[in-house]
Amino acid sequence: MPYVAADGTNPYEGILPGKPTPYFLEPGEGEKSVVFDTTFNILLSGDETEGQFGAFTTIGPAGEQIPAHYHPNAHEIFYIIDGSVRLWIDDQAGFSENRVLKQGGFGYIPKGAVHAFQMIEASRVFGIATGGFERFFNALGTPTDDPGVPAVPYIPPFPQMLAAGEKYGTVFLPDFRF
Repeated sequence: MPYVAADGTNPYEGILPGKPTPYFLEPGEGEKSVVFDTTFNILLSGDETEGQFGAFTTIGPAGEQIPAHYHPNAHEIFYIIDGSVRLWIDDQAGFSENRVLKQGGFGYIPKGAVHAFQMIEASRVFGIATGGFERFFNALGTPTDDPGVPAVPYIPPFPQMLAAGEKYGTVFLPDFRF
């Protein structure tokens, strides 16, 4: 389902094909959004994969841990391209661990597992998730043309965060402790 902003428009219209068809993107192309101090770039959405999966990159500076959360319907993969990222995972069924992943490191979060991450240093991450979830970054952030680390952070208003989480299956757990 293509992204639609609260005002009924789609600032990303035409960037990706929106249907299962072969295509290429040049470096820096894709549906880019700034979320806090990080740029998320959707390379492939559920629209192109008939809802099976989406692919995106994340680039950002060293920073704070993002809030603990889980996705009731989406699996998520982290692959570290550059830098180092601490990933916390607690499946609340016996597995609870955190690990610093460096270049080439991989982490898998099944749906329902509580997780958070923190960029320990400037990092680039490649992610894959269940199709449709990738639009969460569009809904949570603000569009940008810059594929790099944002010069100016975007702090989403709390109602925007709640709406994005509700629409794209992200449940924030501000009191959860790993």
